[in-house]
Order: sequence, then C-alpha cells, then structure tokens
Amino acid sequence: MAIRGVLSDKDIVKNAAQNALKMMRDSGYEISGSLEVMVEPEPPFMGYTTQREAGHLIVVSGMALKSGMIEGLLIHEMSHIYRAEKNHPSYNENLLDRVTNNVIRKNMITEDYQVKILQQAINHIQDLYADDIAFKVFEKSKSFTEEQSFTFFLDWIKERPIDPKSTKDKWFNIGIMLNNCFAINNLSRHNVRDIGNQAENKAQRFLSQNISMKEDFSYCKNFMIGLKENTNDMEFERDLAEYLTTIIGLVK
Repeated sequence: MAIRGVLSDKDIVKNAAQNALKMMRDSGYEISGSLEVMVEPEPPFMGYTTQREAGHLIVVSGMALKSGMIEGLLIHEMSHIYRAEKNHPSYNENLLDRVTNNVIRKNMITEDYQVKILQQAINHIQDLYADDIAFKVFEKSKSFTEEQSFTFFLDWIKERPIDPKSTKDKWFNIGIMLNNCFAINNLSRHNVRDIGNQAENKAQRFLSQNISMKEDFSYCKNFMIGLKENTNDMEFERDLAEYLTTIIGLVK
C-alpha cells in the first residue's frame, strides 16, 4: 500500500498557483509576466500583490491556506495583475498618485488615518475591476460557488458603527460604510443572490444607526455599480477625483 506524504504549505501554494494560472489562461486572461507566490504566516490581509523588478509577487497568508479558498484568492490576485498588464486606468500609478495628491492638497488632509480611508476607497475600485475578471474565471472553471461568494462578502459587512465621539471616529465610520457598500456591489455586479436578503439587511442595520449616511451610501453604491469596463485615463481621473472629494465631504 502506498503511503502519501503530507503536502507542505509551499507545495499546496505551488499546486494552487499552477491551477489558478491555467484557469486564467483557459478563460482568456493569460498573464504574460513572471510570477512568484509566497506564504507569510500572519500578514494583515488574506493576500496581496506587489511588483518586483523580476515580475509580480503574490503573498498569501497562512489563514488563506487554511480557508480552503486558496485558488479563489490567487485568481483574484492574478486578476489584479492582468488589469495592470493591460494598463487599465485604475492601475495607472501615476494617475492614482496625481489624483490622490491633488485631492489631499485641496482638501487639506493631514492625518494618516484620513489618507488610509482614501486609499481604501481606491482599493475597492481596483478590487471591483479585478473581480469583474475573477468571477468570469470562477464561472467558467466552476472553481468558486455562488454560495462561497455570498458567504465571503457577507462577512465583510458590519452592522455596528463606532460611536462618533471625534472626527477620527467619523472617518472610521465612513470606512465601514465603504466596506459595506463594496461588498453589496460585488454581489450585485456578478448577480450573486443575496440569500434571505442578509447582506442588504446587515448594511441597512448599520445605516439605521447612521441616518445621515443613507444618502452617502446610495451615492457610493451608485458610483461603484456604475464603474465602466471601457473607460480611459482622462475619464477615470475625473471621476475618481470627484469620488474622493465627495468622500471627504461626507465627514464635514
């Protein structure tokens, strides 16, 4: 009787990366640059992608390995890489830096936590564009079920705001609202059924404790759901500047 050895984390990631690359390629989204995948035991995220001189690096967490969704995570990160390789406006670093710096200067943003919320808003846009690809790969490869997608994004949504005792707390509540809006919109963009209306109900329970944010939520939801596939640098730069400026205005 043959005895099978236990795969190491490195082997699991290697196999998952090979499978994910094949699924991307089979779905028409082949990555052309070199790619390395590595594991960090406890990074602050499930995973992230960064650029190196030699090519792209995807870092996945130990938690992601244990989740059973490692291939789904890799496809999401590879979708970011594909967008960057195709020079999508939302991955134009010069454009993003120019818009962010101009908005920060004009609105006299000085605190690190404020800048992080604005960066969070940009990350949501990039994630939505990446997931527009990832969900096509999931559908074709049948690698990630609708139920898994629903459960994943449902966990993003928080029902309780921070008691707004300071301007900083107000900014953090804007961050929660943006996260909730992102999750709702990802479900909507990819026609993932909101089982029992749970996602919408959670988001509304948050808003019921922040009545003034209901219109803000609606604005952000419409912006995210309206992100167009075929946009150019000039159009995207204009829309992003308006969006970030509006987010700053929500606190005021």
